Amino acid sequence: MSKEIIKDLLNYLDDSVSMYHSAKFAADKFNNAGFEELHLTEKWKLEKNGKYYLVVNNSTVIAFVIGENEKSGFRIVGAHTDSPGFKIKSNPLIKKEGYLQLNTEVYGGPLLHTWFDRPLSIAGRVFLKGESAHKPNVELLNIDRDLLTIPSLAIHMQSQDERGKLPNPQKETLPIIGLGEDFDLDNLIAEELNVKKENILSHDLFLYNREKSYTFGLNNEFFQSGKIDNLGMVHAGLQALLDASSSENTQIFVAFDNEEIGSSTLQGAASAMFRDVLKKISFALGNDEVDFINQIYDSYMISADQAHAIHPNYTAKADPTNQPRLNKGPVIKDSARKSYATDSFGRAVLIDIANQHNIPLQMFHNRSDLRGGSTIGAIIETNTGIRNIDIGNPMLAMHSSREMAGVKDQEYMIDLMREFFESK
Repeated sequence: MSKEIIKDLLNYLDDSVSMYHSAKFAADKFNNAGFEELHLTEKWKLEKNGKYYLVVNNSTVIAFVIGENEKSGFRIVGAHTDSPGFKIKSNPLIKKEGYLQLNTEVYGGPLLHTWFDRPLSIAGRVFLKGESAHKPNVELLNIDRDLLTIPSLAIHMQSQDERGKLPNPQKETLPIIGLGEDFDLDNLIAEELNVKKENILSHDLFLYNREKSYTFGLNNEFFQSGKIDNLGMVHAGLQALLDASSSENTQIFVAFDNEEIGSSTLQGAASAMFRDVLKKISFALGNDEVDFINQIYDSYMISADQAHAIHPNYTAKADPTNQPRLNKGPVIKDSARKSYATDSFGRAVLIDIANQHNIPLQMFHNRSDLRGGSTIGAIIETNTGIRNIDIGNPMLAMHSSREMAGVKDQEYMIDLMREFFESK
C-alpha cells in the first residue's frame, strides 16, 4: 500500500472523533475533488459524468458519479459512520464523594472494559439559536484535550465472583471530569465554540478515546485504532469512488449513521431517505417511475462492514472451515439466517471481479452455535429491492476502543471496490 493511503486512513481515524466529524471529513474529501454539493430539499439538475454529494442530518454522506447510460442500474458501496461507545445524557452532572462525573448511556455494543483507564474527551454536534426555530445553526464540537477517564476498580477490592463480570453501565462506567462542587457542561461548550451559553439549544455529544492510530508489527503490517469498525470501510469506499473511472452505470457511495443501534433513523439505512435519493437521481436524468423500478432491479450494492479474523488465542470461536486471516484479502460474509444479504449470485459476481484483477478473497461464516452480528445489507435489500452482498476486512478486537486490522487488506479492499464501481 502506498504510504499516502495508509497515512490518510490513520488521519481519518484520528479526525473522526464522532460520526459528525467522520461525515464532514468524507464530505470535505468529495468537495475538494470537485464534487458539487446537493441538498435533499432541492430539485436536482444532474449531468452525465457529473459528480455530486450530499450530507444528511450531519452524519450520513452520499456521493455519486452519473453514468453514461441514464437507464442503467446503480453500482453502490455502502458503509456506516458510527461506532460503539458512550453518549452523554441530558443534565449529565453527577456529584459523588467530591468527584464530578458525567452521566452517560451506552451507544451500540462496545466492549465496556476497553474504555477504562483511557484518555477520553467529548465530541459531537451542538445546535445554536438560528434565524428561526426551524432553522437552528449547528456546530461540530471537539474538546481537543485529555479531559476525562473511567478508572478501574483495583483488583484487591474485587471478590472472585466480581472479577471478569461485565461492568454495570449506570454505576461503573461513568467518567470522572474533575473535583469540586459544581460543573456546567454548557459553559464548557460555550467556551470551546466561542458562543454565548444562552444560544445553546441542544447537543448530541459522545465520549471518544484520544489515543492516536498507528501501524505496528515486525514489518508494520498491522494498524491499531478506535473506530476501525466501520470507518475502515468508509475510507475504502470513498477512496474507491474517487479513484474509479466513470462507466455506463451511476456509481454511488453511501455512509449511513446509526448502524450500531439498528439503522431506524432519518439518516439510517432503514429509512426511506436512501430510496428517495435514488429516485431523485433517476428522475433528474429524465427517467419515469417504470424506468426507475427497472434501474432498481438492475442495481447491485456492496454492504461493507468489518469482518472477524480468526483470533490466535480463541481459535475455538471460529468456524471450522472458514477462518479469515489478516492481510489475506477482503472477506465475503454469509449466513443461513440472512443476517448478511450474501447469496450465491452475489458471491459469483464478486468472485469473478476479484479473479479478473488478482484480488484475494476469504469467506466468513459464524460457528453454527454462535449468533453473530448483522449489517445494512439485508436492510437495504428489504427497503429498496436492490441486491446486496456483505463483505468486510478481517480484524481483531471488534468493538473495542482499540481495534486491530491489517494494512494490506485496506489496499485490497480499495482495489476491489474500485473494480466493482467500474464493472459492467
